[in-house]
Amino acid sequence: MDLEGIGALAAAGVAGVGIAATLIGGRWQLRGALRGAEETARAGLAQADASYRAALDSVRAQGRNEHLQWRRGVQRDAYAGFLQSVLSCTGRAKEDFMRASGQAETLAVVTAMKALETDMSHRAWVVRLEGPDEVAEAAATLQQSAKMVALIEEIQARRMAAMHELNARGRTHRREVTRIYELLPVAEGFWRTIGTSAMEGSSEDVLRELRQLFSTCGVPGGMLATLCQPSEPGPEDMPTFHDAINSFIRAAREALHPAEPPAP
Repeated sequence: MDLEGIGALAAAGVAGVGIAATLIGGRWQLRGALRGAEETARAGLAQADASYRAALDSVRAQGRNEHLQWRRGVQRDAYAGFLQSVLSCTGRAKEDFMRASGQAETLAVVTAMKALETDMSHRAWVVRLEGPDEVAEAAATLQQSAKMVALIEEIQARRMAAMHELNARGRTHRREVTRIYELLPVAEGFWRTIGTSAMEGSSEDVLRELRQLFSTCGVPGGMLATLCQPSEPGPEDMPTFHDAINSFIRAAREALHPAEPPAP
């Protein structure tokens, strides 16, 4: 082979090696580029996932906060509505029973008070459903205290109406009415023992005489119980109305504005 042929073959071999090297280098570059793109894509996905989770957590936190605010608003309305119904019930009882004169007006007030007590009872159940337990218990105590206030006012009004009725009979039955007023304090002293084994025979004699005197004067026998029953019908350990209101307000305030936990 002449020199020109040998040179051509050598040149072709060199060119082949160069092409192969170029191909191999391009292949490694492509692999590197693909690996870099994959890592970049993985990092982008991780960042996007982190951003999504952060946004989701923010939305959830905002949702919980909005729900909590809504829940407190519902509770606040329930507490305020119940407290207003309590004040309306006790206020009307004091005003209307004080103005009532005679049995008819007193009974009319008793009938009107039933609607207010029903509304108070309904609102008390709403408070118990909304909770928490501390507020529900304070509401039950306050409701019972308010009912006792209204009942005491009713008893006093009925007693005044009965005394007015009895005094009217004094114009024609002065002796009988005078004797009735003498025996009423005695009957009031043993009234709680009526129907029990603690009742004495002398007490039965007093009751028998009083019934006879009421009948002679033409006064309804039911007024005897009105004039003799205790004016404080509630249990002795029941808190005062003022204390019951303060306890309810304190429990409601703690439920609506709980104390922040101490910092670690």
